[in-house]
Amino acid sequence: MNRARVRTIALVGLLGLAVLAFAWFAFFRPQPIRPKAAAVIAIAKDVYYCPMHKNYHSDKPGNCPICSMKLVKLETSPPAAPAATPASASTQAGSISISPEKQQLTGMRSVAAEMGMLTKDIRIVGKVSYDETKLTHIHSKVSGYIEDVFADSVGKPVRVGDPLFTIYSPDLVATEQDFLLALKSRSLLRDSTLPSAAEGSENLIAAARERLRLWDVTDQEIQRLETEGKVKRAITVYSPVGGVVMERTAYHHGTFVDPSKDLFTIVDLSRVWVLGELYEIDIPFIRTGQAAEIELPYSGGGRKIRGRVDFIYPFLDPKSRTVQLRMEFTNPGLLLKPEMFTNISMAVSVGRQVLVPQDAVMNTGTEQYVFIDKGNGYVQPRQVKVSADAGDKVGIQEGLKAGERVVTGANFLIDSESRLKGAFAGMGTPAQSISVDVLEPKTAKTGLNSMRLLVKDAAGQPLISAQVDVRLSMPPMAGMTPMSSKAILAEAGSGIYAGKIEFPTAWTWQTTVTARKNGSVIGVAETNITAR
Repeated sequence: MNRARVRTIALVGLLGLAVLAFAWFAFFRPQPIRPKAAAVIAIAKDVYYCPMHKNYHSDKPGNCPICSMKLVKLETSPPAAPAATPASASTQAGSISISPEKQQLTGMRSVAAEMGMLTKDIRIVGKVSYDETKLTHIHSKVSGYIEDVFADSVGKPVRVGDPLFTIYSPDLVATEQDFLLALKSRSLLRDSTLPSAAEGSENLIAAARERLRLWDVTDQEIQRLETEGKVKRAITVYSPVGGVVMERTAYHHGTFVDPSKDLFTIVDLSRVWVLGELYEIDIPFIRTGQAAEIELPYSGGGRKIRGRVDFIYPFLDPKSRTVQLRMEFTNPGLLLKPEMFTNISMAVSVGRQVLVPQDAVMNTGTEQYVFIDKGNGYVQPRQVKVSADAGDKVGIQEGLKAGERVVTGANFLIDSESRLKGAFAGMGTPAQSISVDVLEPKTAKTGLNSMRLLVKDAAGQPLISAQVDVRLSMPPMAGMTPMSSKAILAEAGSGIYAGKIEFPTAWTWQTTVTARKNGSVIGVAETNITAR
């Protein structure tokens, strides 16, 4: 009985469980996920790709690890030709990406090119010389003996009409006696009934007077002779010009002289010539009449005298590769003395041009380049044509417009970053290589130094008959103005070129040597020279 009840209760429980399971399956079974619903609840992810390496994708913005270009966001699928946008315009071929961290570390900065007047400053060294047109040689017109000398020392100043010396000449005394006899004849024949006799005496007087004048006897002396009627043993010779005695051979106590002997050399130093050597690279900028200014070496920059270019010599010195200029200057107080060295400066207007800072231009020897700031950390090299440099400014003749921004700081680091040779491949043939050995100075001193370089061509042979210039440069540093120095060396033989160059401060200077022939660059070499 009890067992039958237990079975009944068990059957009723199993039946209830079966009913509950059927009800849950009928009303609470999971619905199938439709494609549309799945698209709604899917989490979309952004994809970025490189315009230059389209196979590279990333789920985060940044730069391409292959070429450092900025990644572009992919909207749907990688387009065959992405449309140009402000971001992609700055990532065109040849651009270089510089991260903000590198910009800050290297001090990279940029400025806008601007239109302005370019004035080129040319500075050369000159030597004072006397004006050859104001040089006078004093001779005696008659043979005789010098008795007294008044201009008795070299360097003595004389004025027009000052006595120079006295001379006793038998010929001159005889002529004076002839003049007195002619005067007496005129007195005796004045009342003659023969007109020809009186006229003849007048002719004798005129002839004797003219002969005295031709022998540099003054009218005052002739008047004295006519008034007193006495012959003077020694006649005084007076200076016909004013100036300074440069040379003399007239001495006291009976020195015999004749018309062939140069007794005095007198030069007027109120105006002087200054001769300067102009490098051939600056010849196109100088013309006759060009204003010039000299600074006296001992004046400390306080005393300056203005003049002008009077003559440009028509030949070139083959050793120094310079042409000589002749400049004319007034000489107040005779401050400028012959053989004195002076500093000459000339400001030459080159005209209105696009101007950029000097450190914005990179010179490869045959071509010049600037880096254009494209924004967003991108820069692009561009070839330009430089017209002239003036201090810290450079004129750009072609390749750049006013308003475009150029990089002026850390250019040498950007050049390294961009691997310049590869980036510029196909844009020009590089110059023939040369090699340079620095013979002097091994270690420079601050200031002016003598420099001697041994230059060899690509075959290792001494380079001869070339024009060699040297440029010293240093990288810009925070709070400091970039410094540079340049010089043109003269050929000394056997591939050696020598000259002088300024080391502005103690530093290890990057030294760029450029060799040219017939105005064309044949090679460029770089080395370093330390100044202490």
